[in-house]
Amino acid sequence: MRDSIMQMCELCGKLTDKLYKVIIEGSEMNVCKECAKFGKSPKTYSRLGKKTIIGKGTITTNKQVKKPIKRRRDIFDTLPMLREDYGDVIREAREKRGLSIEELAKKLKMKASTLQKFERYELEPNEKEIKILEKELKISLTESIGEETSYYGGRDEDGFTLGDFIKIKK
Repeated sequence: MRDSIMQMCELCGKLTDKLYKVIIEGSEMNVCKECAKFGKSPKTYSRLGKKTIIGKGTITTNKQVKKPIKRRRDIFDTLPMLREDYGDVIREAREKRGLSIEELAKKLKMKASTLQKFERYELEPNEKEIKILEKELKISLTESIGEETSYYGGRDEDGFTLGDFIKIKK
């Protein structure tokens, strides 16, 4: 009797004396006879699908061309962002109304130290605090991501500057 080496099927793990080379989901694998039915022979497999000859030398495939996937809208595209100059905006609005930090804090039912930290950029207000500040001071502390501000600088006697042509994204 002939000694045969037992080999393991890469799909099911079964030990067998003969393996078959097949393509399963684009991967070439050595599998047993039972698992071979799940794949295609490398000789007949094509990533392009079945080829059809139309006319002289024209080859087409029956595989459908996939449409490009439209990018899904990201939640972060619409979230408002806190302005970079929020501290100055709060301070200027407070001073314009002639209020001290303590007076404004009392009106807003907020700690004076918290307001002071906002104005000095030591602390960023949360969404609730932003709404309260915006309502009381009649200011806007947020901006949408992707907003564009165009800047068209004045013309200097020396000609145009870079600022005459740029768009600044906020």
